[in-house]
Formats: sequence, structure tokens, C-alpha cells
Amino acid sequence: MLSAAFNVNGMLWRTSPAATELETVVMDWLRQLLGLPEGLFGVIQDTASASSLVALAAAREAVPGLDARQRGLVGQARLRAYASEQAHSSIEKAAIVLGVGQEGFRKIPVDDEFRMDAAALDHAIAEDRAAGWTPFAAVATVGTTSTTSVDPVPAIADICERQGLWLHVDAAYGGSAAILPECRHVLEGCERADSLVMNPHKWLFVPIDLSAFYTRRPEVVRAAFSLVPDYLRTPEDGLAPNLMDYGVSLGRRFRALKLWMVLRAFGREGIVERLREHLRLARLFREWVEADPHFEIMAPTPLSVVCFRALFPDHDDEGHDRLNDEVVEAVNATGEVFLSPTKLRGRTALRLAVGNIRTEERHVRRAWELLSEAAAARRP
Repeated sequence: MLSAAFNVNGMLWRTSPAATELETVVMDWLRQLLGLPEGLFGVIQDTASASSLVALAAAREAVPGLDARQRGLVGQARLRAYASEQAHSSIEKAAIVLGVGQEGFRKIPVDDEFRMDAAALDHAIAEDRAAGWTPFAAVATVGTTSTTSVDPVPAIADICERQGLWLHVDAAYGGSAAILPECRHVLEGCERADSLVMNPHKWLFVPIDLSAFYTRRPEVVRAAFSLVPDYLRTPEDGLAPNLMDYGVSLGRRFRALKLWMVLRAFGREGIVERLREHLRLARLFREWVEADPHFEIMAPTPLSVVCFRALFPDHDDEGHDRLNDEVVEAVNATGEVFLSPTKLRGRTALRLAVGNIRTEERHVRRAWELLSEAAAARRP
């Protein structure tokens, strides 16, 4: 509300010194909370989709001998980027927008826990080089959308360093868990990434939209995006950052104020307490599913999302899928809770996500009651 009322434009330092300075401060606070190394440059984007687009544009800019900024891609290298089969669709969309195309985006198989197979990535890069492609970027995910799986970032970082690829880490959802001492491991290896995104509006209580983008190569990001006409030149250029130079948008809302308020209101201890409770509630729900012979777990639960499905005797996989779709629609129609389905290895899975600041055990228990009732109504 205050951000809208102030109506400042944080494109240049001069247009709103407070917006730029506060953004610099809160992004460093968040970096410290996540345990990321000093020296990272942080800038706020609107969503992870924009952050990943910025990352892949920088990766394209970093390709030796390629002048995509001036000449485009026509007649130059055939670029290829990589991410797992479970990566967010925004990665593929970024490849489309950047002219790499869907053919230039290769999906890497996952293991039994839906994490990227690092050996398959290494093989794919070698195979593509032999076929005339120019591999330029790999995206590792910390907290995939469907299952919240965490890719093996250290192994992927080894491959990217050896192969000369830009490593971007999509920690939009899972990155928040690193604030917990016992979950700091989820960002292991991310200090070696060229760029990383984490969304406080996903699991850190900040109203949408606010995406935290970090890079250890800000000069490459700026080279990919900076275009300053005469009417945007100021005496402060070179003395203070103009955050418009690190993304697509020229005009920038005062998003940092939202993050500042959340961090000031709850502090580290308040955030840790709430995230820890969300993890407990997810574990509790999983225990209920595992204890009920009419349901089954579909994937590991590393964070606060549980993937499961109802079981129906005398039905094949197609029948199970159809009935589970009916179950989730029936539960959502109550207006009491909202769940979303996904596909895991071709089968429908239901997803219960705990992340709202006001979610309590009674809400999760009520969700379980509604699910059990809806499933029972569809059995003989």
C-alpha cells in the first residue's frame, strides 16, 4: 500500500535514491539470511520468470565470439541450454524469447527422486558439441514446482566449470528453506553459480511480486541489458548503480519496501519459527497419507509440499488419474482449501503445499478430512 502511494520509479538512482539504496540493503540482508557468499550483486525483478530470462540473456552474452546483442543469432552459433525434465516452464519460455528456441533447449532426465541426472547432463553436452551445437547454460533447480526436488548443484557446477557453461540456479521456492540452519544444505554448491533466483513472495511471506536475483558477474548482466539514451544520463552514473541496467524493465516499482517490512517485522527468529512449523505440518500430512491404505505417496517430501494420490480398487492407471482429478476438483469446490494436481511419470499426483503465513494444523487436518471424504465417495 505504501509502495503504491509513494509511486516512486526506481529506474535510476537519481529518480529515487531511497528505492535504490533500500534495495541494496535488503538484498544483502537476504543474502546473509540464505548463507550466500559476500560479493554477490543483488537486484529485484518481478518474478522468477523474469529473473531466469535475465540469467539466460547474460549467459548468451558471455558466449565467447558471439555478438548476439549487435547481430542477433542468425548465421551465428546454434546455442543450447539445459535443465531437468522437472524444471519450471519459464526456463523453456526464456529460451523462446531469447531466440534460442525450443530446439535449443534440452531437457535432462531425472533420477528416482525427480532430481536432474548429472551424468546425463554431462553426456548431453558432449553429444551436442559433437553435433555442432554450442552449449552455453545449464539451470539447476532447488525446489522443483511439482515435487520440490533439489537438483545436485555441486555436481552440476563441476560440469559447468569444466564445460564452460553459465550455471543458473532456480531456487525460487526452495531457497527460503536455507534460512533454517538444518536446511542450509539445499543451497550447497550455489555459491559457485553465476546467477541465482529466490522468490520471497513464494515462501517468505512477501506479497507478490518480488523476485530476488543474484549474480557474481554483474558486469555481464549489465552488458546484456544496459542501453542508456541521453535523457537517462545523470551525474551519478558510475557512482551509484542504476538498477534499470540489470533487466528488461526501465520503470521499477519500490518492491524493496515490501521485503524490508517483512524482514523488520519478523526478524530471523520469527521467519525460522514459521518455516520450521510449515515443514512440520507437511511431515504430519505425509504421515497421515502413509498410514492410510487408501492413499499413497508419489514423491519424496524434502520441503513443505506433499505429492500423493488416492487409490481406487479395480481401476487401471487411467481410471486412477480420472478419479484423482475428480477428487481434487471436489475438494477445491468446497472453497475451504485449494490443491493443484501434477503429472509424475505420466500419472496424476495431488499436491498439498504448506506456505501461507496463517496456515495452522487445523487447516491441514481439514484438508485431509475433505480429501478422505471425496475419495471415499468415489469408491464402491
